Amino acid sequence: MSVGRLLDLSVRTMSTYQSAIDIASQNISNAGSPDYSRQKVVLASETVNNGQGAGVKIQDISRIRNEILDGQLRKYQSSYSDSTKRSEILEKLEAIIGEPSEDGLSTYFTEFFNSWDELSTNPTSTQLRLNVVKKSKQLSERFKDQIDGFSEIQYLIQKEANVQVEQINGYLKEIHGLNQKVYESEVRGVESNDLKDQRDKLIDSLSQLVNVSVNKNTYGAVQVNVGGVYGADQSSYNEFQISIINGQMRLTQKGNESTVAVVNGGELYAISDIYSNKINQYKTDYETLAQTFVDKVNDVHINGNTLVYGGTSNTGIPFFGEVAADGSIVNAFVDGKMTINSSILQSPKNIAASSVAGSDGNSEIATQIAELSKTKFSELGEASFLDKYSEILNNIGMDKVSADNAIQSGDLVLQNLEAQKMSYSGVSIDEEMTNVMKYQRSYEAAAKLIKIADELLETILNMAL
Repeated sequence: MSVGRLLDLSVRTMSTYQSAIDIASQNISNAGSPDYSRQKVVLASETVNNGQGAGVKIQDISRIRNEILDGQLRKYQSSYSDSTKRSEILEKLEAIIGEPSEDGLSTYFTEFFNSWDELSTNPTSTQLRLNVVKKSKQLSERFKDQIDGFSEIQYLIQKEANVQVEQINGYLKEIHGLNQKVYESEVRGVESNDLKDQRDKLIDSLSQLVNVSVNKNTYGAVQVNVGGVYGADQSSYNEFQISIINGQMRLTQKGNESTVAVVNGGELYAISDIYSNKINQYKTDYETLAQTFVDKVNDVHINGNTLVYGGTSNTGIPFFGEVAADGSIVNAFVDGKMTINSSILQSPKNIAASSVAGSDGNSEIATQIAELSKTKFSELGEASFLDKYSEILNNIGMDKVSADNAIQSGDLVLQNLEAQKMSYSGVSIDEEMTNVMKYQRSYEAAAKLIKIADELLETILNMAL
């Protein structure tokens, strides 16, 4: 081997192992970063045109990443984020309901029927009649407060969904930008592992908001889909918007509502499902309960008789709503509010407690209304008013418990997957220090070869003299 070739081989070897030391040092310095992927130097023998060995070269700098594990992490992260956001929203709904408490709807139902029971003991008492009006107002207002509260939650989570879509669009734009840089780098044969780490961090953040899928493209680029709809790659990116279609919250392509993403994970899924299905169902159950309550009270009250005044008693007065020209009852329950008949509000004498005209001491109607509390109705699935209300509360409570349980189980799965990720892609300080020492010894050996080559060259020059 010539002295010149020995020098060339030594310099190339020193350069190679210096780069290897730099990579190991990069790993060590990022050991505490959860988003960093360990890099591994792949060394190979360098050869010249005649096949003769020419030292060592870095064949590749591998980014240690398990794509299957990444996919599982994103999937379970989406599910965990869904459960967490779902629990948070349901907790707000439970706060609006306020059960069990003195301000709960069950208390006002009970007090309403108790007021009629008390009136049945003394049907001519103005104080007891005023108490019926008072308890009816309280029940009506509490019903209205809760239904309005549900609508307010819908409004707020719709605003939150719009904010999240802006985040989604921002992530997709950044992913597109990083994809471009990765693609351009790797086309030139330059590794872009740090850019890939940044891109994967964005995809992980995106998966917390909505379910995503990732497909590899050429030269290190990836295509990200959101709910099955194209999101971003190295060429371009898509933008999304929130659309309310037939009362259902949907994630659609911006400017094209016909392209709808199938959202089934992430915080946005919790928001859209609760907005479109859960709250609407809760409101429907509440409205069914209220409408049945109003109808049944009116069915009894309209057949009763008021106190005698002006020489006669009146009948045909509904307790809720007004009698229209065609004889139907209107405005008894509108927009979540039960409206007491105007004549009763003007004078409690118009409460029809008697079943017999002109008989003020009769309290049969008041008793019948009080007994409605125990009656089961087919409109409510053969349940009483309080039983139906308890069923509604139980459904909301079970949804909350289900979300909380999913959080606990999802957290355990994520911890396990994160541990696997760190074991596979994370940095071991001991291993990297061992590599540094190994590369350093190889570097020192190459330096000694240079010294030997220098001594050989000096000998040759001395011989020439």
